[in-house]
Amino acid sequence: MTHHLTDVVLMRLFLLTLLLAGCTTGPTIAPMATAPDVFVLTRESPGGFPMKDKLQAEALEEARKYCEARQAVRQVVDSQTSTGWNMTGNTPRFQVRFRCVPQAEPTPK
Repeated sequence: MTHHLTDVVLMRLFLLTLLLAGCTTGPTIAPMATAPDVFVLTRESPGGFPMKDKLQAEALEEARKYCEARQAVRQVVDSQTSTGWNMTGNTPRFQVRFRCVPQAEPTPK
C-alpha cells in the first residue's frame, strides 16, 4: 500500500511540474507605461545556462522584426544584461528598450 501511495504522489508531482512548465510563456514586447512610444523586450536563458551573447542577439533580432513588421526601423534606447545564474534563482537575462522609427520615404527624382 505504501509503495502505491508513493507512486501516486510522484505522479502528481510530475504532472504538476508539466503543468507549470506549460504555463511558461516566451518573451513579449510591451510599451512602457511611462513612455508609450518605447517598447521593452526581455529574454531569459531557459534553465539558467549562461548564454548572454545569444540572448542579446535574439532580443535585438526580435525587436528589429517587430519594427520591420510596422514599416519602421528599430532604434535602441538602452539595454541591460544580467550577471547570470546564481543560487537565488536569477538567470542570465537581456532586456532592450527600443523605439520603432518610421522609415523615411524615398525622395522622388
